[in-house]
Formats: sequence, structure tokens, C-alpha cells
Amino acid sequence: MSSQVSSYRPGGARAAALARAGAETPGVIRWLFYAFVFSLPFETVAEGVLEPPTVVGALLLASTLLQPGLFLRWPPAGFWCLVVYLYLFATLGVLEPAEHRAAVWRSVFLLAQLVTLCWIAYCLMRDPRVAEWALLALAAACTVLALLQVTGVATSAADVGARVERVTAFGFHPNNLARILTLGLLALIGLTYGRGKSFFQPVFLSWPAVALVGVALIQTGSRGGLVALGVGLTTLILRSGSWERKLLNAFGVLLVAVFFTLASMQSEIMRERFERTVEEGDLARREQIFPAAWEMIQERPIAGWGAIAGTYELGSRLGHPEEETKNPHNLILYSLVSTGVVGTIPLLAGLALAAYAAWRSRHGAHGILPLALVAALFVANMSGVWLFNKLYWLVTAYALASVNYLSPKARRVSSSGFRVSS
Repeated sequence: MSSQVSSYRPGGARAAALARAGAETPGVIRWLFYAFVFSLPFETVAEGVLEPPTVVGALLLASTLLQPGLFLRWPPAGFWCLVVYLYLFATLGVLEPAEHRAAVWRSVFLLAQLVTLCWIAYCLMRDPRVAEWALLALAAACTVLALLQVTGVATSAADVGARVERVTAFGFHPNNLARILTLGLLALIGLTYGRGKSFFQPVFLSWPAVALVGVALIQTGSRGGLVALGVGLTTLILRSGSWERKLLNAFGVLLVAVFFTLASMQSEIMRERFERTVEEGDLARREQIFPAAWEMIQERPIAGWGAIAGTYELGSRLGHPEEETKNPHNLILYSLVSTGVVGTIPLLAGLALAAYAAWRSRHGAHGILPLALVAALFVANMSGVWLFNKLYWLVTAYALASVNYLSPKARRVSSSGFRVSS
């Protein structure tokens, strides 16, 4: 692998230098990182015992002691915004009622781990080749997960008793599984069509995996997952290059979009759920959750209600007999409810800087793929809260790191006058 990395030169002299630096990274760290990324889609499989990402992540963290200089790089501005959010999240947690303190500190500890993961992933994915193989690991894991679901090996029913039962794997929540599959699918399509040169030669080698993951995604019946995929696919059309290359890329993405549209129309699960949305305004109770959350925000706009107390308050206002707590099912609403405007500003600033870095990197080694993943991640968080999921932070780290794939000249041209990444 070292020889491959050292000869990898898209994106100019800077990308080549980063690739050479990647070749100096101990192989054990690189492969533990790939194994960690591969394990992420299976995060909740081992219920009741140590989850696979926890075990591999601990080994990855320990392995960084082999080369501490690699992980002592000064992080970009977007990362520091997220650190500020973590600080405010913890500080505001002190104000919560005493009965919620234990849950608050568990959330703070988890969020601190995720921020650390973001830093480690950023340092490793500054090398475009490491990032490429990490995305391949994610796509491979999602393909395996989809295969287990589609073949019935790990299939289970969700929303039992509803008019149309949804299909999932390993008992995952169907919306959560859909978000995982969406990111894996976009990584697979982006490695094929979102860059200057396809990772797969010939490109049709990736088509069976795209179809398989797509079928599994549709089986979940997740409307939000399908919309996030559509936004990500649309973003891929914006890649740079000649008009001929853009047209060819747009045609390929259009074929994928047509496939998913036809497959969704043939799926009773997906068709029924979209019909209920259009005809009945059914948004799986979000039509009740969003207004209730907005009322809470208006009552305490500055510091919010607290990460834990806010979910209890929202649950009591909704009055569902089986749910004592409820999160707002929207990242922005969740942040405003839990930490108010004070915490929401640095969180959204960090995401905005990650998106800006991804936009700047569209002329680099990975093309438009970082922006497509960030766009899909943001849309997915409009119908759910994925802030405490490791893939959320992996994609954010990838977006922040992607600007390093540009040559020094391209970085100067794309910059709007302030430094986004180190």
C-alpha cells in the first residue's frame, strides 16, 4: 500500500506531499482506522456487550501513541467551533435538575469521545489516499449490511402493526439504518462518478453494490433517507471538469436517480408512506413534534431547556403514553431546545465551515464527493438527530480535511480570504 500512496498525485503538489506523509503513517494505524470505519454501520449489532466500533476505536486510539506527531496537528477553525459547542453543552448541563445529572454527564462524555474521534479522523484523512480507502471501507460495510438484510439473514420487521411494515436489519431503527446506507451509497457512487478518475475500473464493477444497497435503503421505508440521497446525488452533478465530463457524470447520476425513483414506485412500503405524507400530512408525528419544540424554544431562547430536561419537557407536552421523553427529530430544533442560541451558533458555524471546506475542495483529489456527503448528512438531520452517531463526526472530519487535497495555487484561488484549515 505504501507504494500506492506515494505515487498518488491528484490535486497537485500539496496532495502528493500529503500522500507521502500518509506512506509514513504506521500501517497498523491506517488499517485500524479502516477497520474502525468498516465497523461503524454495525454499531448497535452487539447489544448488551461491547459494540464493534468501541473495541476497534479503543485500539485505534491506543495506536496513535505510536506516532503522536501525526495527531498533534493544529485543527481547523470548524473543529474549534465544535469544541466550543462541547464546552457549552457541558457547562449548560450543570444547570439541569439534579435527577438528570448522571444522564447529562454520560452525554457529555460521549460527545467528548466523538469530538476526539473527529480530530483523529481529520488528521488521518488529510491524506487523500487514506480518506479514499476509508470511504471504500464504509461502502463495503454498507454493502455487506444490505446483503444480510436483502437475503433475509438479518432481516427484521419494524413499525409492526402499522399499515405497511418496514424492513430493517439487526433490529436497527429503520430511519437510522437508512441514514447509514445513504452515506455508504453516496460514498460508493462518489468514488465511481464524483471524482476526476473513478476508483473502479471499469465503472460497472460498482453497479451491483449500488443496486443492492439501494434496494435495502428502499426496504427501510425511510422518506428522510431517500430525500437525503436525492440531495447528495444532485450535489454530485456539480463536480468540476470539462462540459463533456460534466454531461457524462450527470448522465450517470441521472441513471441512478431513475433507478431509485422506479424502485420506490414499485415498493409498497415507500409508496404508501409518501402517499400518507401528501394526502394526510403524516410525518410520523413530526407535524406535532416540531410545533411543540418551537414553542419551547420561544419560551427559553437563550440557554434552552437542557439536553436531558428538554427531552422530558417535550415528551410531557406531546403526552404520548408510551414515551416519557422525546427529542425534536431535527438537529437545529434539538440544539435550540437543549442549548439555546448560545450553543446553536458554534454548532452550526462548525457545520458551515465543514461545508465551505468541502465546497472549496471540489477541484481537489476527491472532487465533489465531500460536499455531497455533507449535504446528505445535513438533510438527514432535518428529520432526525444524528449528533451522537460516529458517522456524523466522520463525515464532518472528512469535509474539514478535504480542503488539504488542493494544490497551494488552487487553495489560494478558492479561498475567500480567511483560513479554514491548517
